[in-house]
Amino acid sequence: MGGRHGTWQKPYRTPSCVKDVVLGGVMRSTKLDRRGFSQRVKLAAMASAGLTLCAATPVFAQAVAVDPTPEAQTGNEIQPASPRTPQAQAQSDGIEDIVVTARRDAENAQRVPVSVQVVTGSNLQKLAITSVEEVSKLAPGLTLVNAGSSTSVTLRGVTWQPGSGTPATPIYFNDVPFDPGNTIVSLFDVGQIEVLRGPQGTTRGAPSISGAVTITTRKPDLEEFGGYVQGLYGSGDHYDVQGAINAPIIKGVLALRLATNIEGMNGTRITSVNSSIDPTFRDRTYRATALFKPTDTFSLQAMYQRRKTFTRDFTQVVGSGSPGLAALGIPANYNGPALTFEDRKSVQDQPTYRPQHVDLLTVNANWEVLGHNISANYGRQFNRSPTVFNAVDPVNIVPGYEPFTTPGFDRGIPKFETREVRISSIPNPDRPFDYDLGWFSKHSQGVTTFGLVNFTPGAFGAPFQARPGQVTTPNPNYVVTTQLDSDIGQRFDSFYGNVRFHIDDDTELSGGLSILRDRVPVTTTINSSGARVAFPRFLPAAAGGCPSPLLPNSADYGALYCQVNVPAASRAPQVNNDKFSKALYNFSLSHQFTDDILVYGTTGTSFRSGLPSVGNAGLPFALQTPAPETATSYEVGVKTTISRALRVNAAIFQLDYKNQLTTLEGVRYFSSIAGANVQAANVSFYGNLDARVRGAELEIVARPFDRASLGANLSYSKIKSQGGIIPCNTATAPTAAVPVQLCTSPSGQVLNTQAPFQATVNGGYEIPFSDAIGGYFRFNVNYQGKNPNFGNFRSNTGTFRKTPSYAIVDLFAGLTGTDSVWDLGVYAKNVFDKDVELARIDTINTVYPLFAAPDGYDVVRANRPREIGVTMRYAFGSR
Repeated sequence: MGGRHGTWQKPYRTPSCVKDVVLGGVMRSTKLDRRGFSQRVKLAAMASAGLTLCAATPVFAQAVAVDPTPEAQTGNEIQPASPRTPQAQAQSDGIEDIVVTARRDAENAQRVPVSVQVVTGSNLQKLAITSVEEVSKLAPGLTLVNAGSSTSVTLRGVTWQPGSGTPATPIYFNDVPFDPGNTIVSLFDVGQIEVLRGPQGTTRGAPSISGAVTITTRKPDLEEFGGYVQGLYGSGDHYDVQGAINAPIIKGVLALRLATNIEGMNGTRITSVNSSIDPTFRDRTYRATALFKPTDTFSLQAMYQRRKTFTRDFTQVVGSGSPGLAALGIPANYNGPALTFEDRKSVQDQPTYRPQHVDLLTVNANWEVLGHNISANYGRQFNRSPTVFNAVDPVNIVPGYEPFTTPGFDRGIPKFETREVRISSIPNPDRPFDYDLGWFSKHSQGVTTFGLVNFTPGAFGAPFQARPGQVTTPNPNYVVTTQLDSDIGQRFDSFYGNVRFHIDDDTELSGGLSILRDRVPVTTTINSSGARVAFPRFLPAAAGGCPSPLLPNSADYGALYCQVNVPAASRAPQVNNDKFSKALYNFSLSHQFTDDILVYGTTGTSFRSGLPSVGNAGLPFALQTPAPETATSYEVGVKTTISRALRVNAAIFQLDYKNQLTTLEGVRYFSSIAGANVQAANVSFYGNLDARVRGAELEIVARPFDRASLGANLSYSKIKSQGGIIPCNTATAPTAAVPVQLCTSPSGQVLNTQAPFQATVNGGYEIPFSDAIGGYFRFNVNYQGKNPNFGNFRSNTGTFRKTPSYAIVDLFAGLTGTDSVWDLGVYAKNVFDKDVELARIDTINTVYPLFAAPDGYDVVRANRPREIGVTMRYAFGSR
């Protein structure tokens, strides 16, 4: 079949003649096929692209040089070129290709009709990135927040939080989609991270409409012993030490890689004016990976990771403090002093204690047989975390005492297990199409327990006589303890397939179909203890006094008070067993106008079931589980390589949502357990709303002059309501009859929780001092535009609070040796110490309403303060 160059060639994909290809930082080899030496050189150049960062390449595009001369190749093995000196690295010209697995095959990123951004392990080291959260700095439009029950993932304007449903943006760890809350933690010994944008439901088993994030750890090297150790120390007592050892057990057949990460810091650096306890964060993670490759066509890799994390942190507040209430004798600022955002202070008496112990197991097998590649992926999550103690009095309503909720697990370790089997055709130049078929299954089951406390009048002294702070230990006779057990499961299965038609040398049409079945069985039981309630006889019943003169005197407070006994209660289990079936599709058409210009268009659908709320006890059962969300995506993009020194990619997209699981913050509801108004952290679990997202993305990679690199990534996505009814706060408080107030969301209302426009600019300059030593300077600027819907926080006028734009600047400089064997550097993150409010919630008194003075504070979440530090690294052998 004739082509532009006389020979028909498809976009690069792993053929059967390939013995091993570089994916996630592993150097492998290839055999000579019938297309001869030029094909072998092509495979080598593309496969090596995933190894490490060349000096001339900005943050997202990374490669290592491979010498194409016959002298650099021995037998059937392709060898990397000799290690380059810093001077040789600095003189490397052009932007080298990178290899991605966005479509589950190794392909040149510029020839894939998918919007994808790549960050390698080398990037993470060079920019002193130790947590998944910081990847957001490099991928605008992607926001990752690790904050316990407030963990969130945002991509293309769409935000997911625990309780809002199955993940809108799955995070894959070695091809396994684990719970995002257990993957947005530390980063170490990573081969490659890919941020995939657009629908993924027919390519990967877990459906998603906005995209996915894949994290691939470094694989064992079968040929060479080696390893590395690196560390950093910075402001806030931040230390991070990580390293790995690679050891071939049977050369060419079996290898083992051991890696670890030890990290600690002063947490968020938010301290409390009412406590001497310091915030802290500690992470200890250990990983073992084994690779077994007995033949050229079969490989088996198994990884086991153990992570123990301990977080102790306070909730930051801003405001003037309580104005007091003279009628009740409550003095001003009884709960704390006036605090500004720049103070970075809390008024809590105790922090939240959040220990975690999570183990992950992944097994990946591949077998090339009869012109096909059969792959199997298995994942298991073992959550052995002890009980969490969540402090629930952020504005210090009860001075001297800190109440906690205690979420945890009961009846053993929760089950979380995924399986995937996939068969794909190996490209054949005599066949004008390729195909794949797969099955994906996720089964989870576990009992989540919540220990809750509610204080009845009399818990902190005689009602309307005791003042805040006079009693710091609640009277147990006036404490209602509630045990909420939610047995939540999910049985998800999808059967998917894709076909790619190579219409001619330059045009590809692909289509995919996925049939999914989703079942979410839930059983919730609630048991509450009995308690006393004391009412003053000296007040009328309408003002909170004794409801009847016939009631007995209080056993604790005498004849001035009457007593009501609230009996213990055990509610009948609430059972839910939603079942869904859905067919999803994805189509893509791409055309390579020239070797340097690819234009593509895609459309696809997605489905996401809403999970029940287990964190908001007392929410009416009818509001606990939302309707499932469906969406359709449209995208048009272009990828261009204008010259060896400039690459530009762009895309525009639209997402149409039906019943989108919309995240709102700070919405009040009436708790059927507490018998009072409480405030939800988020209410996406009962917020369905039709919405539309429109946006655009632009990526620029350039080498403006010798030894310099520059990259820019811009993202714009605005999500707007298409009209509907949403939960809200009004002047009317929720009641047992109307547990949640509802408002109209006008068509066009902006629903973004993050800034619609975001951008990053990064680059570096290499300075060769000699053949053995070089210097470098690098920078990263993260820009967040104005947010018209900041945190969904309404001001006193009823309008949404807006936030101005801001930029965070990070700088890096240092010295490096031949082939980056050693590195010594300094860094400054948030150089100008920019303080930014990321969220703000106007709280209400749900702890002890009898202390009725306004609290005078808002809860806020801030960015990390400036950090200045040093880094060191030493590597040897295969690293």
